[in-house]
Amino acid sequence: MRNLYHLCVASHNEVLFRDESDFIAFTNLMALAVFKTNEELLADALMSTHYHLAVMSHDPAPFIARLRHSYGRYFNYKYKREGRLGPKGFFQTGIIGAKHRNAALSYILRNGLHHAQSATPFGYRHCTVNCVFNKEMGRPPVRHTITSRSEIASYLPRHSEFPDHFVMNEDGMFLRESFMEIPQLELLFVTPRGFLYQMNRISDEIWQKEQMEDNSNEPPITLGTIEHPFDKQSISSMLECEKGFRYNPSALNDVAVCNIIDRQLIKRFGKSSVYALSDAQKFKIAQVLRNDLHLPQHQINRCLVL
Repeated sequence: MRNLYHLCVASHNEVLFRDESDFIAFTNLMALAVFKTNEELLADALMSTHYHLAVMSHDPAPFIARLRHSYGRYFNYKYKREGRLGPKGFFQTGIIGAKHRNAALSYILRNGLHHAQSATPFGYRHCTVNCVFNKEMGRPPVRHTITSRSEIASYLPRHSEFPDHFVMNEDGMFLRESFMEIPQLELLFVTPRGFLYQMNRISDEIWQKEQMEDNSNEPPITLGTIEHPFDKQSISSMLECEKGFRYNPSALNDVAVCNIIDRQLIKRFGKSSVYALSDAQKFKIAQVLRNDLHLPQHQINRCLVL
């Protein structure tokens, strides 16, 4: 019998996704890893420095190892980088109990909100949240899709294996609906109204109490459980974001900062990758980002890999 696992890979000192094409490549490699390992992927949330996955599995280690290896190869080749991408290990939590499951999945799907990347969970693109109850939410189907195997293969690494039901959008990214267990995810939320309630509820003791009534032998799933790699101060900030007041649409996110670095600033030094810069060159770029864009130092550090 398969169990539900929450998996998280975090890299606080270096971004994992520097532009939109990186998110597309990761999603495609995630689909290929699902197919190759025969796993059931229910949900994902991809952030610049980490990602969350919910997988029904006997043992998710082979799946996450394959995904990390393939994406690491892609990232290193693209950015002329060497070595393992991200930390050696990953965080894994087994989820037991129906209400524990719903809480874990809800926190994953609301990740964009918690990290102040959107005003609601539905405003964040790189996540499964906008694939759930599509018809009931009034979302139109994707109009322009790629179904030709030869055309799909042109967006993938050579000799990639994938089934006929995998479909891509016009950007060359596999539709989550074609490789993820969206119907199973919908069943866990029961109804569209139940899903909306979970997406909009505030974390509180009632939510924890519900889980304890569901399974008193297991500690309740909280935001701290899901965001285990982050410290208490960061968790507190994420909880504030649930109320929707922390999102600033004019703030530059990590991908926007990386685009400025990769497409503009590194050219001043005749380099094609941030990883080819010397420390002295990085410090000069950091000064520009700090003085001209008023960016926080921790964001500058991870985008410049300082």
